[in-house]
Amino acid sequence: MRQLRSLVLRLAGLFRKDRHDRELAAEMDSHLQMHIEDNLRSGMSAAQARRDALIKLGGVEQTKELYRERRGLPLLETFLQDIRYGLRMLQKNLGFTATAILALAVGIGVNTTVFTAFDALALRPRPVKTPERLVGVYRTTAGENHGGFSFPDYLYYRDHSKTLSDLAMFGGGMHVTTSDLSVASPEDVAHVAGAIGFHLPQLLQGSAQRLSCLFVSGNYFRLLGAQPAAGRLFLPEDDQLGAAPVVVLSGNFWQSQFHSNPAVVGSTIHLNRVAFTIVGVTPVDYLGTLSTVPVLWAPVAARPLVGDGTRESLENRKVAAGVVYGHLKAGVSLPDAEAELNVLAGQLRVAYPEVERNTGVRVVSERAFGHLDSDTWPIVAATMGAVALLLLIACANVASLLLARAATRRREIGVRLSLGAGRRRLLQQLLIESTLIALFAGAVGLPLASWTLHLVIVEIASALPSYWGSIALQVTPDIRIFGYTLLISLLTGVTFGLTPALQALRTDVNAALKDNGSMFGQRLSKSRLRDLLIVAQVAACLVLLINSTLLLRGSQRALRVDPGFDSKHVVHLSLEMYEPAMGYSQARLLGLNRQLMEEIASLPGVTSVTQASRAPISGGNRFVAVLAADAEPPANREGENRRPTTGYSYVLPNYFETLGIPIVNGRSFTVQEADTQAPVVVISEATARRFWPGQDPIGKRLVIGSVDARPPFAGEQVPFSPGSEVIGVAGDVRSLFLSKVDDSYIYVPLSQSRQWTSTLLVRTSGNTSALLPLLGRAVRRIDANFPAVAAPLDWMVSFDPYFVISRIGGILSSIVGTLGLFLACLGVYGMVGYSVVERTHEIGVRMALGAQQEQVLGLVLGESARPMLFGTVIGIVVSAVISRLLSAMLFGLNPMDAISFAGVSLLLIAVALFAGWLPARRAMRVDPMVALRYE
Repeated sequence: MRQLRSLVLRLAGLFRKDRHDRELAAEMDSHLQMHIEDNLRSGMSAAQARRDALIKLGGVEQTKELYRERRGLPLLETFLQDIRYGLRMLQKNLGFTATAILALAVGIGVNTTVFTAFDALALRPRPVKTPERLVGVYRTTAGENHGGFSFPDYLYYRDHSKTLSDLAMFGGGMHVTTSDLSVASPEDVAHVAGAIGFHLPQLLQGSAQRLSCLFVSGNYFRLLGAQPAAGRLFLPEDDQLGAAPVVVLSGNFWQSQFHSNPAVVGSTIHLNRVAFTIVGVTPVDYLGTLSTVPVLWAPVAARPLVGDGTRESLENRKVAAGVVYGHLKAGVSLPDAEAELNVLAGQLRVAYPEVERNTGVRVVSERAFGHLDSDTWPIVAATMGAVALLLLIACANVASLLLARAATRRREIGVRLSLGAGRRRLLQQLLIESTLIALFAGAVGLPLASWTLHLVIVEIASALPSYWGSIALQVTPDIRIFGYTLLISLLTGVTFGLTPALQALRTDVNAALKDNGSMFGQRLSKSRLRDLLIVAQVAACLVLLINSTLLLRGSQRALRVDPGFDSKHVVHLSLEMYEPAMGYSQARLLGLNRQLMEEIASLPGVTSVTQASRAPISGGNRFVAVLAADAEPPANREGENRRPTTGYSYVLPNYFETLGIPIVNGRSFTVQEADTQAPVVVISEATARRFWPGQDPIGKRLVIGSVDARPPFAGEQVPFSPGSEVIGVAGDVRSLFLSKVDDSYIYVPLSQSRQWTSTLLVRTSGNTSALLPLLGRAVRRIDANFPAVAAPLDWMVSFDPYFVISRIGGILSSIVGTLGLFLACLGVYGMVGYSVVERTHEIGVRMALGAQQEQVLGLVLGESARPMLFGTVIGIVVSAVISRLLSAMLFGLNPMDAISFAGVSLLLIAVALFAGWLPARRAMRVDPMVALRYE
């Protein structure tokens, strides 16, 4: 208690310092006067009486200092004093301060940007009621611990749980179609995304709208504490089988499509030709338990109405209907809830032993949006590594500036040491000064990061098709962002400030007091530490720039690589709908398909129309097991006989002609063979080499697929033939990935009278952009319920994963590398500038002795060029190692590409030398008479 009281009094003393000093001075003066009066009465003279009184008191100032130490907090006062001193020193040299803050603000800002994105995706609490009590409830089996529940099981857990105040189901989603809201105008293409080569298919003008719709239970919004922006949200009675169909709009869709008109509540919208009543609107950017904003929300019980399953499947305990979220009651822990739900799971196992055998329940916290899986970690680690490298470049930059600045403070430090200042206290002052620089840089970098990330999100959102929903990342700085920025600023301040501070404290006092500034600059110019910092900056910058150039050149090469087919003047058209959900009979769909083909073929400029179950480079790769009919399946490592797989596509006979794929041997299908789906097949050259090397494959037979093979996509059949005759060999293409020719590919006949497919390929003699609106109107003339999505076939490269990784990786590393180049040049500029200032006396002597301006320029630039060259060599060696790891994403580009290595190296050296030339030219203009008098 006494210690606490003492601490409180000491803290209070910090805020009443002036008052206490006045009271102390008055009291000390009173005691001094009393002693003087006593001495005067004893017969001393006035001078002797005062001297004797001061001796008895032990010295007035010493006594005051002892009292102040007992009164306040000396360590805190010293710390605050050092902060004030550091601020004065930074204010004294604004040029250095601004340069250092700018360099660090770039590094800290980029790191904060990446962490803010990571925070928004994985760490930030969900925008729901009491997120710390939100849990995910998952069904576990022998091989699955994140499974979903059937609708009856969900109802059982919801009605019997005592540890959870409520349970709600998220039943997944699908795209639905509405002809009530046709696309009025072509969707805009994001300028930045288009400029860097990313294009995604867009809804055609005049086609039906394709909307993302998510299914949730009637108590979902109540569980999350959501409030409607208009109307109401779902009620439990909305989620009953047989209830009237209702739907809730997202606030984003309400704004963009209905201009926030409240009268839309109560109106009807047709989804997959079924009438739904709009009962409410969620707030703008409302995510619920998702990471993106959907367009529509519908009850789980409404899924059969839009064709996603049947009422029987929803009531079937064998069919998973969705994942379940719960809300812990107060005082209930995760293990408590999991134990109780597993008791309920045991009851279900007893009641339904065949369905519920070996099932259990797992309860996990769903406070934040997500977690990093094994596929995500490498991307996050690579990104964090790149931006950490940029921050190290910034630290090296400022450390080199501090080393140079130490020249101007060498005499100051020597004087302070000679007067008795402790080296530990000086180290503290120098570290506080560097930390202040980092904190100011953090204060600049934080809003810069927030602004940059906001622009990136806006651009990404504008690049995505409207039917994908909206992005609503919360990137407003919160306590974690502030804490991260503060922590990284403090660590940065110590990182770049410690070594220069320790070197400054090695100052020889006698040499420093005698130093007139003429020699220290020369010694500084030979500083190994400074040169090492420049080497590190240049090497790190070169690694980023060379590898980003390789990735960008590789992705650009992907746009020029010969894919084996002619994609020019070809439009990829897809009717993006789930056919069973439309309620059309197979006969009607096939009839509409034939009408659409005829309608498109009659459009001006169209020279050919074909169909395929999958277009080249469009994602959704399909594979099937194949084997030569006269061969035995090879055994795998376990000794099991497994047939190899190959990519496949159903195609019309004119597919090869439309895409310009040559038939190098044999022929294509006839119309009759396609219509009857005859057991014939066209194979790629690679497939021929794979199964019949050195032989003519025409007339050979392939065993394709199996009876029990599962279709890759709902509503699509897998090819099956116990013996299809090879009638043709098509040229090899890059259909699966642009990075390499398909290892194996087969083409099977597509029957327009038996099989529906939604993909059309249209060749035109004119501009593809002029054809797009004509296609939209043609689709609407055939059926207004068809949502048509189209893009030039060239754009489908955006679906190639290697292209995406290469392009994005190249762009991001280019941005980071360019910032690193800027920082490295800033460091060279600052170092040469300080070197010129410190060597002014030496330069004056040289010029007085006859040195020419060009010789002075060569002297200054030569000393800065040496570490740059060493850094370039190291950067090239490291880049050569890393480039080998990137070879899969270079699309055939040599990992040691001379243009990338030589061009970037020469560019960096040229820019860095220019940065050094700017201050070096000042040395050429030094007046020898002024320089000789320079101190």
